Amino acid sequence: MEWGASRILALRKHASMTQAQFAQWLGVSIKQVKYLEHQRRNPSGPTRRLLGILARQLGFEGVATVQVLGASPSQPKSPTRPSKPMDPLVKKGLDENPAELTAPA
Repeated sequence: MEWGASRILALRKHASMTQAQFAQWLGVSIKQVKYLEHQRRNPSGPTRRLLGILARQLGFEGVATVQVLGASPSQPKSPTRPSKPMDPLVKKGLDENPAELTAPA
């Protein structure tokens, strides 16, 4: 199992740990955790083993990239904002007869 920076960061966040807590659990310094999360260093053999144990205990599958919902993995899409918010009455087709909005007596 490969342990890249994004995967290590995702595992730490999945475990709801601070960098200090994660460092203590791994038996390394906080500086080492920062280096691992920013790809300045690769995890050593024992650290990789501990990462695997923690991931297995938490049921963490881990992903290397973040995918936008609805986008295909081969062609990621950026989220877009609508240029003008739609009137909820027009959206439901009730703009012509507002009486439909009232509850029956």
